[in-house]
Formats: sequence, C-alpha cells, structure tokens
Amino acid sequence: MKSKLIVKNFGPIESANLDLKSVNVFIGPQASGKSTLAKLYTICNSPKLYHNFNEGGKTFFSITKNKEDLELFKEPSFNKFKEALEDYSIIDCLSSKTEILFESTTHKVEIKKNTISFIDKIDVSKINESFEKKDFNNCKEEFRKLCKISDNFDFSYKFSIMWQRLSHAEKMSDNVSKLYNEFLSTFDYDLDLKEEEILRVIDAINSTKRDYFFKSPLYIPAERVIVNLLKQAALSFQNLEIPIPKHLLNFASIYSNASFEIKEFDIGFLKEGIIYKNINGEDRIYFSKRKSIKLTESASGFQSIIPIILPIEYVKNRDKGYVNYSFVIEEPETNLFPRAQYDLLKLLESGRGDDFGKIDKGTMHFYTTHSPFFLSSLNNLLFAYIKGNENEKKKFSNIDSIISSKSWINPKDFSAYQIINGKTKSIFNKNSGLIENNVIDQVSEDIMNDFRKIAVASVE
Repeated sequence: MKSKLIVKNFGPIESANLDLKSVNVFIGPQASGKSTLAKLYTICNSPKLYHNFNEGGKTFFSITKNKEDLELFKEPSFNKFKEALEDYSIIDCLSSKTEILFESTTHKVEIKKNTISFIDKIDVSKINESFEKKDFNNCKEEFRKLCKISDNFDFSYKFSIMWQRLSHAEKMSDNVSKLYNEFLSTFDYDLDLKEEEILRVIDAINSTKRDYFFKSPLYIPAERVIVNLLKQAALSFQNLEIPIPKHLLNFASIYSNASFEIKEFDIGFLKEGIIYKNINGEDRIYFSKRKSIKLTESASGFQSIIPIILPIEYVKNRDKGYVNYSFVIEEPETNLFPRAQYDLLKLLESGRGDDFGKIDKGTMHFYTTHSPFFLSSLNNLLFAYIKGNENEKKKFSNIDSIISSKSWINPKDFSAYQIINGKTKSIFNKNSGLIENNVIDQVSEDIMNDFRKIAVASVE
C-alpha cells in the first residue's frame, strides 16, 4: 500500500488529494503551499508528535525489555497536533473548516472539526497474547500478516530467524549477505520455530514498530543556510527563549551532531577536489591540503549543500538497521548551478538501495522546488530506469555508464504535483513514465514570449 494525504482548507491549500510514493516532488510559485504540504506530511508521518504518553494509558509495546517499550501509549491529542503545527510554523493555517487525512502502511490519522482520530495498523497485541499462551502457530500466522503489510517487517522476520541459526563463525564472516540470500531461496513461512526464535522475532517486530512511531522523517528546511550559524548556538537560543521556529532549532541540533560525527565528506561533484572537513569543531571547505576556508565564509552553494548531505548521512549511519531512510527537502536547488542540482539529486537518490522496503515509511523522499532544472534532472533518472530495464535489460550497462543505476527512479515509485491556486494537479504522465514536458518548459516559454514581443516591438 502507498501513502495518501488529503487536505482541505488548510492555509493556502484549498484542496489537495495526493498519492505519495517513494519519491515525491512538488512544484509551484512562492507561497503556493509547497512547504505547507511538506511540513504537514512530516507531522502526520510522525505519530510521536501528536500522542500523549503517560502511565494512564494502555501498553504500546510489550515483551521486550527495551526502555522505550515501557512507555505507555494513551491516545492521540488534538492539542499536541496543534503544538506540532506551531513548531513547524504552520499553526495559522488551521481553521475550523480544516480537514486532513493521512494514511500510510503503518497508520491512519484524521483531523476534522478540531478533533483527531488515529488507527494503528500494526497491532502486535495478538502476537503477544499468543506468545504468552504458547500458541506459537498463531504467532507465525500473525507474523505472516505483518510481513504482507510491510517489507521492513518481512525483512526483520526473516533476518532474525536466519541470524539465530548462524554459527558464531558465520556471524563474524563477510558472507552474511550471501548467507541471507541462500536462506531466502529455501524460506517457508510455515517452517518450525523454537520458542526462543519466536521471542527474538517479537523483539525485532517491536523494534521495527518503535522506529515507525518514534522516528520522524528528516526535515531539511529552506532556511538551512542560516543553520550553519544556528548550530553553534542552538542551546543558547533555546535558553534565551529567542523566537526561532522550533523545527529550525531541532534541525540545527541534528546538523550539529552530524558535523561532530562526520569529520570529512568529499563534495567533488560540486567542484573537483573539494572536501568538507570538521577540524576541532569548526566546519571548513578544503580546496587542497593547505588551502581552506570556513564554511560560513565560503560560497553560498557550499553553505546550502552541506546542511543537506551531512544530516542525511548522519541519520543513515545512525539508523544502520534501516536500509533506507525518509527525508523532506525544501528547495534543494537553493544557491546551486543547474549541473550541481543534477549531481546532488543523483547523490541523494543513490542511497535508496534496490526495491527493499519501497512501500515503507523509511524510504520516502519528498522534494519541494521552483526549479525546472530539478524537474529535468528527475526526468533523466526516470528515463534511465525505463531504458535500462526495457528489452530484457539489453542496454542496462550502457545506460549505467551514463547514470549509475543506483540513482535510477522507478516510475511506479514516483509522484509529481503542481500547486496552482490552492489546488494540486498531477504533472506525472503514467504512459511515458515522465514529468510532463510542458510544465518543465512553461517558465522558459514565458520568458521567451517576452523576448519575442521585444523583438517584434523593436521593428514595428
């Protein structure tokens, strides 16, 4: 199942009905509502932001001994949802006529008439009850149901069983991936499981569910350039209660952690030989071993792109249990030459990794943009996938040599929308598998029309 977001009467958005895939892009003029939808998606896909957790609620997780599992889940809270809207600076978009529906693989949340309702689709209570009764056959049946819902659950289930059956030497070897593929080739959902194996699977399932409910998509704001300054003083700003949006301070904190953990990153795709380094807590751009400059004094392109790359790499490395990860990037083209926009996109999409988990929360990439060059770049990645996979992949290697297949985007996993006068319109052509060319050419055409008028007027 794919995610959907339906919005009515929310700030600049009069009506939006969106089918969200693994890669999503929104284009529109300033103040059209692109960021509003991006922020709303981030909040709705972060259940922890709008739930109460206290001792009066029902057990959200059980069986495992993890500290987080002992937290108690009470109920969704409309006031908490409003707090999240305020943190993301879109609280003024809310009105008594607002209606919001978000539905994903894992949950469904609906806001209507100033109330909120929530459905948890990943119900582990039956598994826990069956385990306590030692009804292991029913446990396996519930495992199978969850595997059909989520690729990540399916992976957690199978890998957990395989891992328990490996010898110590096999676990320490470099062939775990090969061993897993061999295990999959003979896997059967009806295989006999020992009690300890079932308990381990339950641990894995609870851990995966925790990730869904307690981890939010990484939101990278358009104001990221100033975060280079904010990250050094995020705590001071909070203590002084300076009115900086909370989502900016949160991002500054993540960025600060990222620059602390990632001491060096090659950004040669922007300009050959360029390397980012963190030296004694100071961000610097190196042009050679001896020549460098502070990031805050460097070109605006560097200041815009480092706050995109580092946090994503940091989250990816931190959450090693996930093959993929979710992020939202506002205006990735900011301060970048068109070629750099293209190379940045290829870098961002190269982290996706095959088709694993493509319907799960962990893989969604969300871009808002003004740039026709960024749309053209997306079209290249879509077109490469189409041509690389047709005719039994006869031209796969040829096209892979032009654009790495790691960056290709499957058209089935892509959506693109234009926002006009408060309404959204799909600009993705399902027949061609590409974004409509007229949308990409529209801005250039408007400019050329004026050029033609000037030319005609000058000879009249």
